[in-house]
Amino acid sequence: MKQAWQRISAREQRLLLAMAMVLLVFAGYSLIWQPSRLRLESTERYYQQQLGLRTQLQHAQPRSIVAGATDQPLSLRVSDGATAAGLDIHQMDSDNELLRLTISGNPEGLLQWLDSVERGGVALQSLSLEKRDNVLEARVVLR
Repeated sequence: MKQAWQRISAREQRLLLAMAMVLLVFAGYSLIWQPSRLRLESTERYYQQQLGLRTQLQHAQPRSIVAGATDQPLSLRVSDGATAAGLDIHQMDSDNELLRLTISGNPEGLLQWLDSVERGGVALQSLSLEKRDNVLEARVVLR
């Protein structure tokens, strides 16, 4: 190899060295710099998304959760929460761990109440909704 290098003229050696340097610079850019820059841009986008989500969470209104302590009976917690939401309870039956009830009120209030009941740790076993004029009636089985 050394003999072959020495047989090449000095001008060709300089050209080969220059070409090797260009290839090294290109390989360094393609294999190191460009992937690092792309990862950095991706990480910056992810950071900005997380920052935006954090800002949205800070400005979000907390949702109301079913009032009362968790050691209260389910029927009492549900009744208190429905009354606080301005809903009318028409029927409430309790069997072992199940609570069946018929409840009505304005649609937005009823749906928010259902959401707060679930967020309060109560399992919604079944739900049927029926619209009557401007009132939404729900038949609910809670556990």
